[in-house]
Amino acid sequence: MEPVILTDFEIEIQRAEVRRLLGRRGDSGADPGAGGAGKRAEAGDAGRPERVERALDDAIDRACELLRTAGVYVVGTGKDLEGSRVFVDLERVAYCVCTIGSALEDEVTRLSDDGELLRAVLLDAAGSVAAEAAADYMDRCIQEEAAGLGLKTSCRASPGYGDWDIREQAKLFRLVPAERIGVTLSESSMMTPRKSVSFAIHIAERPARLRSENSCRNCDRTDCPYRLLE
Repeated sequence: MEPVILTDFEIEIQRAEVRRLLGRRGDSGADPGAGGAGKRAEAGDAGRPERVERALDDAIDRACELLRTAGVYVVGTGKDLEGSRVFVDLERVAYCVCTIGSALEDEVTRLSDDGELLRAVLLDAAGSVAAEAAADYMDRCIQEEAAGLGLKTSCRASPGYGDWDIREQAKLFRLVPAERIGVTLSESSMMTPRKSVSFAIHIAERPARLRSENSCRNCDRTDCPYRLLE
């Protein structure tokens, strides 16, 4: 399995998603704004406290400056995930790890240590949205590769969601050379940098609907404040 490695790709940090993560009600109709390695999507701010809105803008812009996006994936079979029953019958599966790097979380730690708690919380939320945007980017790259073969892809699934035990994260890391993009795994299956995402995607003419896909449909927490309406 020859790995595909992508670095320094541009992503967009959706302002409405950052608000949602912070427990705010997101806005619609966002237009792309400018930023360093990423973009900020803006929306109307009528009626919102000006100081907080300014701080949110600053946090998203700062996050864009701190992004060090990278991703790596390999395409193999479901049986390559040795001992796992989740993908065993699937003939073609892409396994991926991606990250926004450690610079942002280092800045969050510094801000927190300096007592800048609002800035730290906003920047951390922007980083979480950026990490998902990086996963979306890698997902699209895998889709494009599959389309070139006349195939389609499933929704992505991640260890710790649905039927896929978080402890099988280590099996995915044995397949994907994540260290080549600076991502490591602890004994407790946690990734470093923290703003990293791992996932698998089924590739086929008629891809499976994975019960382990990381979708709100597969979560029992119907009262979760971060739940997306589907």
